[in-house]
Amino acid sequence: MNVLSSIKNKFMRVPPDYEQLSARLGTFAPFDAARARIFRYRKQYGVNLGSMFCLEPWIATIIYDEYAEHNPEAEGDLVECMGQCSAEKMQAHWDTWLQRADFEHMASMGINAVRLPVGYWILGHGFAAEKYHSHAKTYNRALYYVGRIIAWADEFDIGVLVDIHALPGGQNNDSHSGATGPARLFESRKHQDLAIKCIDAFAYLLAQVTNIVGLQIINEPQDHPELEAFYERALKQVRVQSLTLPVYVGDAWNLDKYTGIVKGLRSRFGFVVLDTHKYWVFRPEDKQYPVEQLIKELRETDMPELLHASDELEGNLVIGEYSSILPAISCQGTDPTVSMREFSREQLHMYNSTTAGTFYWTWRLQHDAGFWSMQFAINVGAMPSEYFPFGWNLSVEPSHEVIVNEAEKRRSEWREKRLQGHMNYVSQWEGDFGFDHYAAGFDKGLTVALEFFSKLKFPSKLGFIRQFASECAIAYVSQHGGSQWQWEYVDGFREANDEFSDFVSYIIHVKVQQ
Repeated sequence: MNVLSSIKNKFMRVPPDYEQLSARLGTFAPFDAARARIFRYRKQYGVNLGSMFCLEPWIATIIYDEYAEHNPEAEGDLVECMGQCSAEKMQAHWDTWLQRADFEHMASMGINAVRLPVGYWILGHGFAAEKYHSHAKTYNRALYYVGRIIAWADEFDIGVLVDIHALPGGQNNDSHSGATGPARLFESRKHQDLAIKCIDAFAYLLAQVTNIVGLQIINEPQDHPELEAFYERALKQVRVQSLTLPVYVGDAWNLDKYTGIVKGLRSRFGFVVLDTHKYWVFRPEDKQYPVEQLIKELRETDMPELLHASDELEGNLVIGEYSSILPAISCQGTDPTVSMREFSREQLHMYNSTTAGTFYWTWRLQHDAGFWSMQFAINVGAMPSEYFPFGWNLSVEPSHEVIVNEAEKRRSEWREKRLQGHMNYVSQWEGDFGFDHYAAGFDKGLTVALEFFSKLKFPSKLGFIRQFASECAIAYVSQHGGSQWQWEYVDGFREANDEFSDFVSYIIHVKVQQ
């Protein structure tokens, strides 16, 4: 029995209050493992749903305006200002901030995942602390609206990464952590215990929901000495509820350090993903270079850093937040929209080639009149209007069935070509090799690529390739032996995906040119 199974068997239980939380969240279709596999492992072309929950005054301005004289920052400050009206006013916000049409719009442009920031307090009574404790009833309906978001997203084949954006006491000094003032999460065992309780509850609620991409257990934490131990404790608790739910953790603005830490956590807790955020607008003044120099830095500094982190983590890396916005000085003497467009395309090219997914911050602002709004940035041309994999273009959409059938016809040819290349490569070393493992990995990899491509309305592309390939390889060698050749199975799997990706991209390119 492995360590994950032993954790689950020893501690698995369902507290009575979890059943109440489930009732508030609502019911979903029975868990569909095949669809869930696509949502969790595919390349994520995503956007954040900022201020749906976990409100920020510069995004959801109207709800704060009435209390401007009190200058509320964190959501807890806001509900205190609202007093007895807090439940009514918060529900009005949840009911109107996003609609079903938003998800239809996202899907039409190729967005296949959303990151949903939530505060721990939306779980309500028994899970709230400090200012939120006295306003727990305000959140009695919050989970209903979380469930509505998940259901709307599922209707359009959009995955949801639930991001616990704020934890008890605050994990950083910013008001979006749910508290005003210095971070206190790591200074209080009581706060940490409640945080683990909330993480456990979210894992219980979400693990068997088909279109849940994963659970992010913390957002932008301080690089505190207690953080690594907190991650260890939180991951153990999540694995009590689910052995397979992907868990995302933040890099505390220190990508290199947490790459090493998460590499170790992955070896013990399975599907763990490191989230890093990339903003260029907050740079110190002495580093606010012209856009051409920023692009040079992207290529020469950021690209190698991301490649290194992705390689160490076997691809389990995402850009959880990024934006098109640049400092004013970087656009000096140019049209800011043109500069941001040029920079954004460079960002996306780099992030898509080095990570498993990206999430723009954010989908909307109150009036959508600024580049922080993805919709605004798209409308003015600062961001691309389509995000489909393979260069997919709806105006020249070829048939899924035709492409899959053509790929199947080429399976043997592709496998033999790639296997011969593999054999030539390894011939430089002495020893025994598992060419059967390579061939088996290639066949499995192509089968999975075709499934991801054809199962949903729009095509999907494997993003967490090495995570998926390694899991398949472990299953294969457990039945067929040859664990020393597991790496060859993984190589075959990955090369099948490369072959299919090249094939589809070529077909799309030819059709666009016609």
